[in-house]
Amino acid sequence: MIEQHRRRICFAAYALLFLSPIVFLVTQLYAQVASPGPAMAMAEARSNVQEAIERFRKRPHIATQYDYIMTARVRLLLFWVGKDDVGGGYIRRGVLPDNPSSNAIELLMGSDPKKAPRAINRWGAASELFERAGPDIRTSTFFGFMKTYKGSNPAEMEKELASEKGGQDFLFSAIIDENSPAKELVKVLPFASDTDFTMGDLDHVVPGVLERLAGPKGIEKNPDASRRSHGCAGGFLSSVAGLAEAAISAPKERASACYVYNTEEHRVTLVRASPVSHEDVELTLIGQTQKYTRTYHDLVLAQIENESATTKKRSSFQLLLGTKGDLRGVPVRITYQPNWWFQVILNLKTPI
Repeated sequence: MIEQHRRRICFAAYALLFLSPIVFLVTQLYAQVASPGPAMAMAEARSNVQEAIERFRKRPHIATQYDYIMTARVRLLLFWVGKDDVGGGYIRRGVLPDNPSSNAIELLMGSDPKKAPRAINRWGAASELFERAGPDIRTSTFFGFMKTYKGSNPAEMEKELASEKGGQDFLFSAIIDENSPAKELVKVLPFASDTDFTMGDLDHVVPGVLERLAGPKGIEKNPDASRRSHGCAGGFLSSVAGLAEAAISAPKERASACYVYNTEEHRVTLVRASPVSHEDVELTLIGQTQKYTRTYHDLVLAQIENESATTKKRSSFQLLLGTKGDLRGVPVRITYQPNWWFQVILNLKTPI
């Protein structure tokens, strides 16, 4: 039993991207490409994909960036054990330079092979560009790129890790997904690389990934156009950002939003929002002798649930949100616990 729990701890970081509360949906890419929907008209589909890709080639002007420190924990019967600083990432907010009315949210999270057990390298990036029409989102374009894996338990993950260490191809996947009143498009592209890219490689790798998406390979899907009348024009990131604001401005009200990802409709719901007067953070950072300690005041704890309209599967996560000043609406802590024995925590990293 102890050996089994030891292995779970060792491979906790391996599953960090899969268990990340915000980009968990990106991990569905590899599983879903095996069952594509009806093919779109080739010329129209490629034209739409090219237009969407061009939006992401224009780097947004980043107004704010919030960095995070990742902790993985495993329950050993009556108590938790884990490891701090096994990975991290960021959340960025900004606008496109040629369209000030646009909004951009960028997210990068995963394990750091220089810090994680067994040099585990699992990460993913998600970007959403969206425009609003009053309080509603009029159009949304999503780009996701991730290091993929198939293992669903520690034993399978160990085999995949050993295979990678043996120098075999490293698997990645990318998606472009657009929803607007005029059109919808989805293109998914899994591919193998002889280079095991890490989170630190993202900026110089993305242009090449966009080129791959613009090419002839990949799977294009034809979404259900009837969904446009349901008002599901937003994406996951913008929808969660809206719920975070609702948790602060109207915490006693139950709010929800629908979005479409990879042709499937989803709904995120603010189940409850509770005030938290203060929260203390203490982490052990690798290579640092002093503890990382922070104290935050005037917070709201938001419990958010995500449900697929197709599969009816549900998952939930918590956002501990700042309510005042520069931290208003910013998650100072993100917590996701998919089962009784595993938990991922992302703490905001701030200057002393």
